Amino acid sequence: MKSFCITALAICFCWSSGLGPTPAFAADWLVIEANRHHLNTVPQAEWSWFADESEGSQFQTKFQIDGEPTAGTLLIRQADVRLTWRVLVNGTEVGRLQRDENDLIQSLSVPANAVRQGENELVIKSTDKTADDIQVGSIRWSVVPAETLFHEATVNVHVTDIGSKQSLPCRLTIIDQDGSLVPIGGASTDTLAIRTGVVYTSTGHASFGLAAGKYRIYAGRGFEYGSSQTSISVEPRSTKEISLSIGRQVNTDNWVACDTHVHTVTHSGHGDATVAERMVTLAGEGIELPIATDHNKQINYQPDAERQNVRQFFTPVIGNEVTTNFGHFNAFPFRDGVPTPDHTETDWDVLLPSIRNTPDVEVVILNHGRDVHRGYRPFAPENFNAASGDSLDNRKFSFNAMETLNSGAQQTDPLELFHDWMTLNNRGWVITPIGSSDSHDVNRYIVGQGRTYVRTNDKDPGNIDVGKACRDIRDGHVIVSAGLFVNAIVDDRFGPGDLVSAEKSELSIRYSVDCPEWIHPDRVTLFQNGIPIRTTEIQTTDDRTGTWKIARPKHDVFWTVLALGPGIRHPSWPIAQPYQPDSRDWTPKVLSFTGAIRVDVDGDQQFTSARGLAEKLCDDATGDFAALIESLKDYDQAVAVQAASLWQSAHSNLLNEPARSAWQAAEPACREGFARFAKAWRESQIARVENP
Repeated sequence: MKSFCITALAICFCWSSGLGPTPAFAADWLVIEANRHHLNTVPQAEWSWFADESEGSQFQTKFQIDGEPTAGTLLIRQADVRLTWRVLVNGTEVGRLQRDENDLIQSLSVPANAVRQGENELVIKSTDKTADDIQVGSIRWSVVPAETLFHEATVNVHVTDIGSKQSLPCRLTIIDQDGSLVPIGGASTDTLAIRTGVVYTSTGHASFGLAAGKYRIYAGRGFEYGSSQTSISVEPRSTKEISLSIGRQVNTDNWVACDTHVHTVTHSGHGDATVAERMVTLAGEGIELPIATDHNKQINYQPDAERQNVRQFFTPVIGNEVTTNFGHFNAFPFRDGVPTPDHTETDWDVLLPSIRNTPDVEVVILNHGRDVHRGYRPFAPENFNAASGDSLDNRKFSFNAMETLNSGAQQTDPLELFHDWMTLNNRGWVITPIGSSDSHDVNRYIVGQGRTYVRTNDKDPGNIDVGKACRDIRDGHVIVSAGLFVNAIVDDRFGPGDLVSAEKSELSIRYSVDCPEWIHPDRVTLFQNGIPIRTTEIQTTDDRTGTWKIARPKHDVFWTVLALGPGIRHPSWPIAQPYQPDSRDWTPKVLSFTGAIRVDVDGDQQFTSARGLAEKLCDDATGDFAALIESLKDYDQAVAVQAASLWQSAHSNLLNEPARSAWQAAEPACREGFARFAKAWRESQIARVENP
């Protein structure tokens, strides 16, 4: 059997070679399979950290039952499960593996008529035709039913805030000694949301059952808080009392934690988080401004939040994920009872203005622009020039915000949408960057893991000024976050979304990178018009703050500051794998970046984008390409890209001689800008032929 190599990057905990330190359950166990097995639905591995060869799309084994058959419980350790894998006993389907990439123990109840005295057959298989590498094993069988097995012991947990000593909404993560999430005895209530290995509590109190054994319990509340943990050993018919305390470690004063993309299975019809569970998870992750964005529905969370006594932790906002055949758009805030936008409309020039003209609506977000939905991908090369930001399918980018980070639908390159956003700003669109979770689930995709911080008063999370917060989002006063919180202040006055008056010959940019002790940033970078111009490596906590001195630019530019660090794979807050990967290689990251800080260099008290500057240069050149190239010597690469786009649109000869020779002999910024545009233009032309 080919072995499976797990890197430290990919999975935090190594699988044991056999049962290893698996909990010594009080129940009588039959070990059906002690070892791990690598399965795949197709011959080629889905991810580079898997071996090239698997054992196929089916695992099959025999096990013996002595005596009269009875109902029982199957426990299957699984990891990296994305598609449908059926579990059959003697040809009867008794359940399926959880569609969840986390390392967990799946519990399946098996009826008495599915097993027989003597030899039995267990099969785990999939008939999907797309790649899904998984791990299964060990596998165990007990005659004790699940409703009894996972209530062998009772655990009562109380979590308090270190500072106030008050009970605190939070997330509890329970793993065994191998690092697997374990089955929990109990069901969700108005104060608890329970999944395998995870318990969210809105009150700071949780009581649940476990099978007898040894475990580790973690308490946390999103990345603004530290983590507390303890090891426990529980015996049958015992009760364990546990007290944990966590404290705030990231200062986000006057920045409201907002998740602009939140779903429920109740109203969207997929995922697993009910409305009641969503109220608990929002409180447990510290989301202060959740936007309800079920598909083509406008849902008001307020009645549920009040009924469940969590309204003081957040201010709910009515939104809508307007889900069309040509893109998804989150819009908010809506008044309660306002008609929903027409999601059957395919003309963006009709749809987007109609949404923005709805009373009170301030924000219209293009969601996951690099993902394919219903056969359409907004930023596919046949629709979008990734260098210039040109729309190639006659759809105007009149949304005023876009998801640059979606933790539930990440790209293989986690910065791909970040670069798209900077490109669109150079193109002249005024667009706010957005971080969100797109969570439909209690645990598989964590609500608020991707989030947007909005520069507005957060002293009372239950009474946030929704109108002001939404206008602040519209105007770009935001910080995008997934595990880090980066901020930047120019000349001690101007922050994200502001217009800097560049009156001095040198400007100072003071940056800060904040995170809890369990996250470790490693670099912070300043981008100017989409080009990195400063990078500081972060090796100690002292490196997390600093000041860059920047010579006054030659023309208007925008700045954004990006912080990066290694991704989290620990089961207490794991970064999800890419939703639609375009490579077998993936490196998870924590990150944060600021909204655009626009710099007025010419003193006209407004910002002129790279596109606007290029338009003037092209007009002044009056069709003389040599004159255009000469004029670009005092401008950056972003302006050159836009000039190349304008010239190619007007003359269609950028790649012909002598134009090619002229720009290839130009100053570096001009040459690199024209080359960037030409490369993206060729890719788009090929894609438009291949995908007419």
